[in-house]
Amino acid sequence: MAPKDSSDGTKNRKPEKKDEYLSEEDLALKEQLELYVKMVQDSDPKLQKDALERLRQETRTVTSSLTSSRRVLKFLRPHYRVLQAYYGVIEDSSLQKLLADILSVLALTMSPEGEHESLKYRMLGSEGDIVLWGHEYIRILAAEIGQECQRLVNNGDLIDNDLLKLVEQIVVFYMKQNAEHEAIDLIMEAEDYDKLVEHVDNMNYKRACLYLTSLAK
Repeated sequence: MAPKDSSDGTKNRKPEKKDEYLSEEDLALKEQLELYVKMVQDSDPKLQKDALERLRQETRTVTSSLTSSRRVLKFLRPHYRVLQAYYGVIEDSSLQKLLADILSVLALTMSPEGEHESLKYRMLGSEGDIVLWGHEYIRILAAEIGQECQRLVNNGDLIDNDLLKLVEQIVVFYMKQNAEHEAIDLIMEAEDYDKLVEHVDNMNYKRACLYLTSLAK
């Protein structure tokens, strides 16, 4: 007779990595981020704001360094749903915007497919130059914007001005990066063709026309 399995159905689970496998630097970062998450949920608005501003700064490092990106997203990933739920109970609109900025970045790897949560929280977040959040953020956000624009167009709905403002910022960014094909794709998805005329100049018209010609074929 086989011995009873006393593992409560857990014997086939992969062992979780313990904190001792982290370097001292990573462990310090993990603990600091966890502290910020706790502070965000504090009843003191000053502590909340301080924690949100620090978390916002940490998530911005995601856009500037691949190493930082992996570490920050890894350590904040378990707290995404907690922060997401807490967003709904914050009464201060300025704090909501700061948290929305953070959630928009975390959603890069946490958002369920088709939910467009990076875009959702970008629309709820603080205004300003989204280019500051980096190329990878822009790339994923542009994809979500394109899909949302197509959904609206297919439903016969108008694309609102706030969404078009994001399109404008991304088109400018792509044109400066010599990524005319990406700018044109987004313009076409948003069906905002005047933007193409506005942003084509003596420096990029050849590349833009070449891509348009390839699309026409």
